[in-house]
Amino acid sequence: MDKKSVLYQLMGMRMNSIVNGITEQEEDYQALLQEVDKYSDMLEALHLPAEAMKLLDRYVSEYNAIGSHYGMLAYMLGFSDCRELLLDPAHPGKEALADGLL
Repeated sequence: MDKKSVLYQLMGMRMNSIVNGITEQEEDYQALLQEVDKYSDMLEALHLPAEAMKLLDRYVSEYNAIGSHYGMLAYMLGFSDCRELLLDPAHPGKEALADGLL
């Protein structure tokens, strides 16, 4: 993936400036945060050794990175699909918007 591409730059701008505001208002996202807090409190109550906590933290962080990267790729794929649908000329056997909709 070319990190200098316009698509990549646009995705970064939208994700950093707009999505953060949306997540503050989105009820399902906030409910998930509350669930995470509940499990975090339960984990801390176990008083595990620091080494075990560090290992769990790294595991969760890497798993979150996978989910985040997957979401980024899905966003870029959706954006690319929209671009192709709207801008590419119609090809035989390929769906295209009717004339006049652009």
